[in-house]
Amino acid sequence: MVTCVGAIIEAFKELGGDRGIAEIENWILKRYGARWKSSTIATSMADMVPLDAGGNPTSNIKSHLRVLRRVDKGIYILA
Repeated sequence: MVTCVGAIIEAFKELGGDRGIAEIENWILKRYGARWKSSTIATSMADMVPLDAGGNPTSNIKSHLRVLRRVDKGIYILA
């Protein structure tokens, strides 16, 4: 069973490049339906930024899954 974080990574791999939260959410909605709330996807994306790249120190996302870089507010790229 895919997790929200796994779905986010899949979306970035398929779409490529810099992506906004809404673009990733739309991809996930088409692929997996409304399994996760918008706020869950947005929070997960923010929590997937590594600490050394300014990520959230209180994130529960495992370090090996912190694979996004923040390009701008609400815009990320798969590192």
